[in-house]
Amino acid sequence: MRPYLRFELRRLVRDPRLMFFSIIGPVATYLIFSGWSAGDRLEGLAAPVAVMVGLAGYGAVAGVLMVGSAVSQERAAGWLHQLRVTPLPSGQVVAVKALIASITAIPPVIAVGAAASIQHHVELSAGRWLALVLLMWVGTAPFALLGLAIGYGLSPQIAVPVNFLIFLALSVLGGLLAPATYFPSALRHLAHALPTYRYAELGWRSAAGHLPTPAGLAVLAAWTLLFAGVAAGAYRRSTARR
Repeated sequence: MRPYLRFELRRLVRDPRLMFFSIIGPVATYLIFSGWSAGDRLEGLAAPVAVMVGLAGYGAVAGVLMVGSAVSQERAAGWLHQLRVTPLPSGQVVAVKALIASITAIPPVIAVGAAASIQHHVELSAGRWLALVLLMWVGTAPFALLGLAIGYGLSPQIAVPVNFLIFLALSVLGGLLAPATYFPSALRHLAHALPTYRYAELGWRSAAGHLPTPAGLAVLAAWTLLFAGVAAGAYRRSTARR
């Protein structure tokens, strides 16, 4: 399992697409739009901090889903069939790919945080910055597994648009692009049930110096278990068909 993990890490650092989709896009969006509501308080934080967390989460989820869904191309090329004949159990293959995908969450959080510090002089203690990065890394688990479920279950031609539509819906409805505070009541309740909102909540609460809420952790755990089962099943079916 460790050699496979090292192999996937080397492949990850050689992919330049992640730089654009998960880092440059969210940083540019923050620099352009973060000043519009600078006087408001969102999610219990000053608007520049709350928007920083939301866009960092947006970039993190974008990178994680992209890496996960890219396995559809590996499946089409026969790579998953080769993995199937190795001693690696399917659960370990899925776990390694999920871990690799989740690592892509760290650079956008750091990059958007740096932009917020420069543009709006956002200042957090070292402990809060560390908690923010760690929680927003660990919190990507359900999205990594969702990306893998899409990649293992769909062809490359279908996986890309499906991945984009799911990402866009989760980002908008989960309050990553526009704060859920501004949503109508029904949409706010929907947002609170989505993994994207609860993921960003990890960042909002850590930036405020608070612990995650039990309800938020329960929602993330439920989505993680659901997507893990779907991803593992899709992996077994995809390799069995070849």
